[in-house]
Amino acid sequence: MKDKAEDVIKQLLKSKHFKSGDSEDFGYERIQFNIPALDKLTGGGIPKKKFTLIYGPTNVGKSYLALQVVSNAQKEGGTAVWIDTELSWDANWAERCGVDTKSVSVSEPEDGENALEAVREAMQLGVDVIVLDSIAGLVPSAVAENDFSYNPMAWQARFINSSLPKLMPHLKKGSALIAINQVRASMGPVAIDNMPGGIGQTFFAHSLLQVKRKGWIKEKVGKIEQNVGFDMEVRLRKSKVGGENWSSAIVPFRVEGGIDVLESYIREGIQTKLITQGGAWYTYKDTKVMGMNGIKKAFLENPTLFEELKNELTT
Repeated sequence: MKDKAEDVIKQLLKSKHFKSGDSEDFGYERIQFNIPALDKLTGGGIPKKKFTLIYGPTNVGKSYLALQVVSNAQKEGGTAVWIDTELSWDANWAERCGVDTKSVSVSEPEDGENALEAVREAMQLGVDVIVLDSIAGLVPSAVAENDFSYNPMAWQARFINSSLPKLMPHLKKGSALIAINQVRASMGPVAIDNMPGGIGQTFFAHSLLQVKRKGWIKEKVGKIEQNVGFDMEVRLRKSKVGGENWSSAIVPFRVEGGIDVLESYIREGIQTKLITQGGAWYTYKDTKVMGMNGIKKAFLENPTLFEELKNELTT
């Protein structure tokens, strides 16, 4: 029986349709966020050769997360493409997020077909990370070129469901495909997350990240307490590529500068007991200071100390 099985396997592997399950062709790398909580959540970052969907309401940091992936891919010498279906690309903001905008190829397609063709072209070239911002902006030419009254039923969902399968085989070239989408208010007694393009996109996705605003970050500006940011909650709703499925990470996001990387590491240090907290006092090794601002100042004034914390959290 064993000999027969080995013969069958040998015959299959001679075919162009099959490869050994341990073939290197099935391996893939990841592009890190370089935010401990997010890298832990996703099993090491956004996977290449896979399709990741990031969704949530407006102004919660979805595009920012994608920009972080682009930035970190560039730091490793990688290439990036941004497909801007909403005409919302902002080079100044991208640069503030750490992106080298001179090295990003941006496309502003006229219709959905051109957008997906641009994605396919980038995938065939093996671009490291491709961001489609967003699925909500994909409008097929049959709808875009008709008059405004032309509105066939489920036109966008039908377009997405028929188009995404045509892109999937090209992931084998090595790209990390990231698509961004928004949620819409639902009709009826139960509130659910509805996305333009239907639910088919969630079936095709290898990784599904939901982004929400958890709570406001307040600071005193003069004598007035103002909202300066919010806690971003990122939940891994689906994963075929590892990570802490059904778990979530909460990271501080500041309106002026995006995710507060320093505070993210401090929070992770507190959670892992590397930094101990007693009342208002924070202690890391021989450093003991009062308040979150105090511990942040201590790390800023002593970069070597911060590097020690980062190394402890990432090894």
